[in-house]
Amino acid sequence: MPLEVHDLSVRFGDTVAVSLATFELAPGEVLAVVGPSGSGKSTLLRAIAGLELYTGSVRWGGQDLAAVPTHQRGFALMFQEGQLFTHLDVAANVAYGMRDRRTDAATARSAELLDLVGLHGFEKRRVTELSGGEQQRVALARALAASPRMLLLDEPLSSLDRELRERLALDLRQILTDTHTPAIMVTHDQDEAAVVADRVAVMDKGRILQLGTMTQLREHPASDRVARFLGSA
Repeated sequence: MPLEVHDLSVRFGDTVAVSLATFELAPGEVLAVVGPSGSGKSTLLRAIAGLELYTGSVRWGGQDLAAVPTHQRGFALMFQEGQLFTHLDVAANVAYGMRDRRTDAATARSAELLDLVGLHGFEKRRVTELSGGEQQRVALARALAASPRMLLLDEPLSSLDRELRERLALDLRQILTDTHTPAIMVTHDQDEAAVVADRVAVMDKGRILQLGTMTQLREHPASDRVARFLGSA
């Protein structure tokens, strides 16, 4: 298994934000983490990235990452807001994720990634001229630019309108499949999770209540809390 999370817990003072989270992520697999606001979804993601102190273990390919700082873990993070650089054009934003971003190879790689996310020919555009959906595509291209071992996506589509979210969810699934990039995506949208992810983890009050395919969760919820969150009768 490339990623193994075992008994991961995060505390903020007396508050337990994540409690004993345990799961594995297979090569190329996409996991969605869903749950109500304040359930610990984003904290779990940040802990895996190394941005929060935690107990338990996070392993990649058998290596314990406890002593590995965030910038050396080889993971790429993409947040709800793309956090693009407005003083750079689209190509430069994408290339920013590369080590040798001023080379011809970086220019070619930027064009390749923009084509992958459906923005062929946008290299010289200013990011302020793009729609919200186009900006998120640029952010995704930048996240993929460094060929990360894993993508960590925190509500990447939630700032978009419903129709655009549905369209980009399908595109995101295709891009992750084409690049064979394992990913963990935090989302509050169950339909989005069902489209993008292979498996879904339901969190509440810091705990993973159930993990499986969306079909398994909806047809065989493990508890009343899971059933209520998913809207099952």
